[in-house]
Amino acid sequence: MRLFSIAKSFFQSLFRRRQVDAELDDELRSTIDLLADEKVNEGMLPEEARRAARIELGGVEQVKEKVRAVRAGAWLATLLQDVRFGLRMLRKNPGFTAVAVLTLALGIGTTASMFTIVDGVILKSLGYSHAERIVTIDTHWTDSHPTIHSVTGGDLEDIRDASGCFDTFSFYDGGEFGVQLAHSAEFVGIYEVDPEFFNVFQVPPLAGRAFVASDTGGVAVVSLGFALRNFGSASAALGQTAKIDTTAYQIVGVMPPSFQFPRQAQMWAAVSPVPQNKNRTSYNYHAIARLQSAKSLAVVNARLLSIANRLAAAFPDSNRDKTFTAVPLQQELGAPVRSTLLILLGAVGLVLLIACANVANLMLARSAGRRRELALRAVLGAGKTRLILQLLSEGMILALAAGLVGIALAMLGTRALLALGAKFLPAPLLGDIHFDWRVLAFAVAVTFLTSILFGIAPAYCATRVNLQDAIRQGGSHGTLGASRSRLRDSLVVSQIALALLLAVSATLLFRTMLALRSAALGYRTQGILVAYAHAPARTLLEALGAGRFFDSLFARLRETPGVISVAGAMGMPAGQYGSNGGFAIEGKQKWCGDGPGCDYRTYPHAIFALASPRYFATMSIPLTRGREFNDADLYDSPFVAIVSESLARQYFPNEDPIGHRIFCGFDATGKWMTVVGVVGDVRQDSPAAQPGPELYMPVRQHPYMGNELQVVVRTSGSPEALIPAVQQTIHEMDPDVAMKFTTMQDMVTDSISAQHFRAILAATFATLALLLALSGMYAVMSHVTAQRTAEFGLRSALGAQQANILRLVMGGATRLAIIGVIAGALLSLFAARLISSMLFGVQSLDAFTYALVIAIVLPVVVLAAALPAWRASRVDPMVALRHE
Repeated sequence: MRLFSIAKSFFQSLFRRRQVDAELDDELRSTIDLLADEKVNEGMLPEEARRAARIELGGVEQVKEKVRAVRAGAWLATLLQDVRFGLRMLRKNPGFTAVAVLTLALGIGTTASMFTIVDGVILKSLGYSHAERIVTIDTHWTDSHPTIHSVTGGDLEDIRDASGCFDTFSFYDGGEFGVQLAHSAEFVGIYEVDPEFFNVFQVPPLAGRAFVASDTGGVAVVSLGFALRNFGSASAALGQTAKIDTTAYQIVGVMPPSFQFPRQAQMWAAVSPVPQNKNRTSYNYHAIARLQSAKSLAVVNARLLSIANRLAAAFPDSNRDKTFTAVPLQQELGAPVRSTLLILLGAVGLVLLIACANVANLMLARSAGRRRELALRAVLGAGKTRLILQLLSEGMILALAAGLVGIALAMLGTRALLALGAKFLPAPLLGDIHFDWRVLAFAVAVTFLTSILFGIAPAYCATRVNLQDAIRQGGSHGTLGASRSRLRDSLVVSQIALALLLAVSATLLFRTMLALRSAALGYRTQGILVAYAHAPARTLLEALGAGRFFDSLFARLRETPGVISVAGAMGMPAGQYGSNGGFAIEGKQKWCGDGPGCDYRTYPHAIFALASPRYFATMSIPLTRGREFNDADLYDSPFVAIVSESLARQYFPNEDPIGHRIFCGFDATGKWMTVVGVVGDVRQDSPAAQPGPELYMPVRQHPYMGNELQVVVRTSGSPEALIPAVQQTIHEMDPDVAMKFTTMQDMVTDSISAQHFRAILAATFATLALLLALSGMYAVMSHVTAQRTAEFGLRSALGAQQANILRLVMGGATRLAIIGVIAGALLSLFAARLISSMLFGVQSLDAFTYALVIAIVLPVVVLAAALPAWRASRVDPMVALRHE
């Protein structure tokens, strides 16, 4: 029965509020009449009796508020009332509402966009069954502390056979290579995997089947994109044949588009589970496994440490100080971009804080104009909590509107971020980056948090009014209290400080990008077309034939109009291919390969590359001594090599390297090579990489590695314009040669995609923050000058000149700007250390950067107050005093 009464009261409070209030009025009127009658009977006059009855009751409106507060559902009714009132107030001030909503929407939208990327790359679980159990195996050295994400063939077998911690264990190796189909050839991502590979991920194929234990060669699985592009459908691809280096593979399965591992993989070819290369010095394989459900990562790593210790004792030459670590696949994929994304998320969070401070200042200024309204409500019985909740409800309405607009902006912003970071973000994770319920929940949480951040302080300050002064004032003008002025100034200072912090960080990152673009690379980038070409070859005779094909191709291309020079290489700077390792110098080291008593870590180390005749001239890499490779440097000729200046300085100090002999285990045709030349250093991996020792070998003397080359074409005009001619020439000479095209400039740009991504986003966030800080300064100074209109009018009446008032207003703005700049500079000193590892060509405490940013931000922020100051200086004293 009581529950029914509560429900009835709740229903009436919500849907029959006027009737309930009318009944309450009647009840209070009857109560007053009864009290008045009693007092009349006691001898009072009727008017005095009614007045005494009201006093005894305690005030009609106050009693009404108390009764409403204890009704069932009163909180919801009050909330709905506050929302309706808040909507009316915001509709009455469309300018304020639009500015506040847009400001918050920018902050919420950019934050949600950045969170979408962070969530997809770092936080969200991979789209595989029990993805947390999928790990990769890294090799780590305990003495020098480097870590590589691969293992040797010999170590791989021991890890797989002795661990006892994995449900499934597999390995893969590959990259982009040429594949030949019935009527075409193309470059695709091809990976050799053992039969257990797809069992690790437990992703069923879209069509056909995955590998089985007996699949040790001759079969392949392809991506849906590959199947659609070449055969029209997934089912049509089944049973088709594709060739890789003249070996035919039958397509037995097609994977769904969601499976994109490893990066850009489109074809997976089955190989024997026994690694072809079992030595313990060549890190050719990537190991991946699924942990047993009962095994934790700590247990697995303890077991791997035990295996590493056993191998170190058994093979001290190759495995001393070497251990293995299981790393979750999600962590491994996101590790290269994790720090960048978190720093950018922090930067966009600062933009949101600035937006909140901006709106808080707007609400603080607006509440000053409502002092009389709030005072009257307080006199009529509304307590501070009630007033604060009313103002917070208005803030919540603003935040909800901003949240809706921000979500729309976030959807657009996420697309822009993905387009900008496509070459920077891990490809296997790109499919998981999209606006979903997780991002929506984050946006809602941010919306709620922002409403509290920008609403609570202004709401609290708005209720701290002197009721008599506020009511007596009867207008919206006057001076603000000291606490409110301090809060207003603090918000402005905070905006300026955070904007300066972002501006300094963005400038450091932007200068890093400029330094990378202008770095001395050691080679030419302009006017260079690069054609990746893969001539199918597996045997020695086929590889030698591929070498002759490329020589003929170079000769044909040199006759093409617009071509200045042509050459070929394997391992170009900023390219996809390359190799490195140890080598021996005759008379200094004895080459023993993987034999006993041979510690390969004591050998000199260098980057290995193959080059054709005219390569150094085509790339404008200077030849400082000796000769380039020539057409006589063939497989049957004495083996030769060219070294870089860094290698010559480091390993041939105070002597001429020309004439010395070098040996390296680059390929199966390894022989002692005579150094015939020295060339200039190049930045191999990217402009951010420091030049190091490099060992160049002739393409024709290493045929096993020379059938897939980067054909370098130096042109007199636009490199892109020559693509059709080069493509046609290659296809006419051999239609089985797969090819793809780029330019040297694009290769270098792609190699610094991370720095470009950071710089562009940081600059965008800093610009947005500075604009918000400027609008905040303008809004505050406009409000301050409006509140001080009477003061300025009185000053003018007493003889103050326009210049005096202008200096007064601008002086206040300058003081706030200077304090904000000093605080921002101090914060920047700390933040710059966080990004110091991302800088190139500029120090984290670069004085020029700080001076430049301060020289821009300080005057610009101060000038934001110029228009309000100019208006204040032109106040007509009579109009101002009469209005007041």
